[in-house]
Amino acid sequence: MNSITSYKLLVCSFFLLVFATGCSKEYDTETFENTSLVTVKLQGTQSVFSKVNIEVLEVQFRVLEDENDPYAWVTLNTINTGIHDLSSITDNQVVTLVDFDEVPSEFIYSIKLVLGDQNSAKKNGVEYTLLLDAETENASANIVEKQLISNSLYEFVMELDLDESIEISTEGNAKLDPKMNTLLRRFELF
Repeated sequence: MNSITSYKLLVCSFFLLVFATGCSKEYDTETFENTSLVTVKLQGTQSVFSKVNIEVLEVQFRVLEDENDPYAWVTLNTINTGIHDLSSITDNQVVTLVDFDEVPSEFIYSIKLVLGDQNSAKKNGVEYTLLLDAETENASANIVEKQLISNSLYEFVMELDLDESIEISTEGNAKLDPKMNTLLRRFELF
């Protein structure tokens, strides 16, 4: 009887081993040859303004040296367009504008935040409509000048300096001239 029990235990162990290895999933590691993943986040700085609403339309990379070339700017897959109160998105808080967008691994000259015209700020209980400076052409561009490397994730954190970007005249007009810093981090995927 002892040999039958041992035999049953051996057979059960064999079937358990076969089922355990047969049901395991094999995870293939996805590589990004000639492409990189990009994430773009936006935040504001501490400010004297109690509210700063900025309308974001899209994020773009300049991939050609001549910025006037019609193909110089490439639009990224911007997922969180709309109006964001950057006075409440500061320090460790961010709004993700582009999330794991796959882009060609090429040289990036600049990153540009394209803004809408629904921008406002509130200070001492008074709300101001922010008019964009004509020179900005509804955008704020920062120089990057980095070659993207394949199989890498790039995180761009764009920080809008709210107090430096907003100017209120003595007549009560408010102008938005975006002053931004861009922090870039690279993570190797595989």
